[in-house]
This record gives sequence, C-alpha cells and structure tokens, in this order.
Amino acid sequence: MGVPVWRRSESRMEYVKVAVDLVKYTTQKCLKLPKRLTFFISTDIVKTAQDIYKDVIYIKTLYSTTAEHETKRKELIESAVAKLDYLVSMLDILYIYAEKTFTQSQWDRWTELIEREMVLLKGLKNKK
Repeated sequence: MGVPVWRRSESRMEYVKVAVDLVKYTTQKCLKLPKRLTFFISTDIVKTAQDIYKDVIYIKTLYSTTAEHETKRKELIESAVAKLDYLVSMLDILYIYAEKTFTQSQWDRWTELIEREMVLLKGLKNKK
C-alpha cells in the first residue's frame, strides 16, 4: 500500500535526483544551440553541470564517520554551490545571445532546477 500524498515528504537523496535532472536538461538544451555558441559558451555550461553532478555523486558516497570525511563533504558541498552560482552567471550570458532559442518556460525550468539544487545542497551542509 502506498503512502498518502499528504504524508509524503522529500527524499533524503533528492539532491542527487535534481543533479541528474539538471545535467540532462542542460545537455539537452545546449545541443539545440546554434553552432557558433558551442565553442564559446555551451561546452562550458555543460561541463559545469557535469562537474556539479560529479561533486554530488562524491558527496553521496562520503559518510560522516570521521572529522576528515565531514570536512571533505562540506568542502564538496561548497564547491558544488559555487559551481551552481557560476552556472547561473553563464546562463545570464547565454540569455543575451540565445534569448529567442528557448521559450520563457524553458528558461524558467532551467533556473528552477538550479535553485532547487542550491537549496538542497545548502540544507545538506547545515545537517549534522
């Protein structure tokens, strides 16, 4: 028997799912960009999303069994958040050159994924 909708809560690994969604969505959208933007900006955007995903996977594998692991985990979370900030700034630049390439709802979806991941990672950092 399933859990009623009103009793459902967020998964503890939601940050991994959102990171996967972000890298998939970013790759999908960057493949649709004009070729002239590929070498100047879209490859950097996709690489940044992939780096965020790599950090998230590494965060998931580290357990807080020692102070050293806890420190490394917090460093990785800070790194992923910094990369998310960088991704936002790159999307701002992309918006200048490719505003008409995507609908407003597609731009909004992209920023929602980034904001959601940021909130989840910051919440993870504050957890003990």
